[in-house]
Amino acid sequence: MIRAVIFDMGGTLLRYVRPGNGAWREFEERGIRGLYRYLVAQGHPIADGEEAFVARMFERLAQGWEQATGGHINLRAVDWIAAGAADHDLDLPESTLIEAVHHYARPLRDGVSAMPGAAAALAELRARGLHIGLISNTIWPGDLHRDDLMALGLWSYIDYAVFSGDLGIWKPRPQIFLHVLEHFGVSPTEAIFVGDSPKEDICGAQQTGMRAIWVRSPEFPLPPDIYPDAIIENPGEVVPLLEASGQLPPR
Repeated sequence: MIRAVIFDMGGTLLRYVRPGNGAWREFEERGIRGLYRYLVAQGHPIADGEEAFVARMFERLAQGWEQATGGHINLRAVDWIAAGAADHDLDLPESTLIEAVHHYARPLRDGVSAMPGAAAALAELRARGLHIGLISNTIWPGDLHRDDLMALGLWSYIDYAVFSGDLGIWKPRPQIFLHVLEHFGVSPTEAIFVGDSPKEDICGAQQTGMRAIWVRSPEFPLPPDIYPDAIIENPGEVVPLLEASGQLPPR
C-alpha cells in the first residue's frame, strides 16, 4: 500500500501551449523575445540587435539547463537574465531583473491548462488519505507556478511542492526526491512518482527506490534502456491503475 504520490508539473499536471511544431525552442523563443523588447523599452539598448540577443540567450539556457540537471549549478531565471544582459554590457538593478523575469515568463504561461483528469485524480488521491507532492524542474520562481496551479484549481490538493530553482537541487538528482519523501515521513517504497521525462522523472525516481509512472510524451520519447513501472496517457489514469494493482487504501 502506498502513502504518497508525487507528480511532475509541466507535461504531467499542466499543459503549456506549444506554438508551431511544438519544439522547445519555439516555446522558449516567445519569452526571450518578450524579454528583449522589455529591456529595450526600459532604456537598455542592445547594440547587437534582437536576433543576436535571442541566439546568445538560447546558448546560455541550453548550457545552464544541462549543468543544472547534472548537479553542477542552480539555474534561476533571474541569474540567467543577469548573465545574458552582462553579455551585452548591461548591469541591471534587481528591480529590473525581477520585472524582466515576469516579461519572459508571461507569454510562455499564456493558455496554460490542466492536463486531462488531473484535478479528478488529485481529488481522489486526497480522498484516499494520501500525501500529494509536486517536484518541478524550473528556472521560474515558484510563485508563478503556484499562481497557475491555483488558477486551474489544482493547488489546494498539493500538500508540498518543490521547485528546483528555489531549492537549488534539480531532478534527476536523488536529493530532491528524498527531500519530499522526508517531508512526508514516508519511505521510497511507500511512494510513487508520476512524470513525463524518462531521464529526469523516471530514472530520477527509480534510483531513489521509488516506483515511477511515465506519462506518455511526444516531446520526451521513451529510450529503450529506461523502464517505467507503468505507462499512462494522462494523469486521469493514475487512480484506476493504482486501484487495479491493489496499491490504494480504501476511501
